[in-house]
Amino acid sequence: MHKLYFSEEAELFANSAWKSLRLEPPVEVERVAHKLGIDIYYEPFVEEIDGFYLLMPDAPPVIAVNNSYLKPPGRRRFTAAHEIGHHLLRKRISPNQTRLFFVDGANTRKTLLERGCDRFAALLLMPEPLTCQWFQELSGNAENRVAIMAQRFGVSPSAMRLRLRELELPYQMYHYRRRR
Repeated sequence: MHKLYFSEEAELFANSAWKSLRLEPPVEVERVAHKLGIDIYYEPFVEEIDGFYLLMPDAPPVIAVNNSYLKPPGRRRFTAAHEIGHHLLRKRISPNQTRLFFVDGANTRKTLLERGCDRFAALLLMPEPLTCQWFQELSGNAENRVAIMAQRFGVSPSAMRLRLRELELPYQMYHYRRRR
């Protein structure tokens, strides 16, 4: 049995999307989904569900993203990209499978596949060259750098911090004290 490790595939798929679709931040995840023949919907769900991916015979693949007010726009975009990752990486775990259903939420177990989908989403939404470039450009504004970069990429500040950590780019967390 081959080793199930998705990091390389995630990187290849994300880089391919940037080149073939000539993407610019913030990435239009709907455009990426459309290019792959995936129907994407935004609907309110219960809080525990972020989104899901569904593959059925004789139907286009479907991604549904929770657009409840409890899910900020940056979280929704990351979820959509993560679900696209399921579509792309699914062939490694079940190449002949015609029916698949993945539900993702805060309590989803972080399997190798789930981590691969997270990696794809991070690479698609926050590509390394641009992340490094903006990090450098904003060096004079270290206090607001994470927030500015998160806004430019259309992701949450927490996703931006994780990406910076992954790239070993030093950033500082600023804590504001209330004046007495």
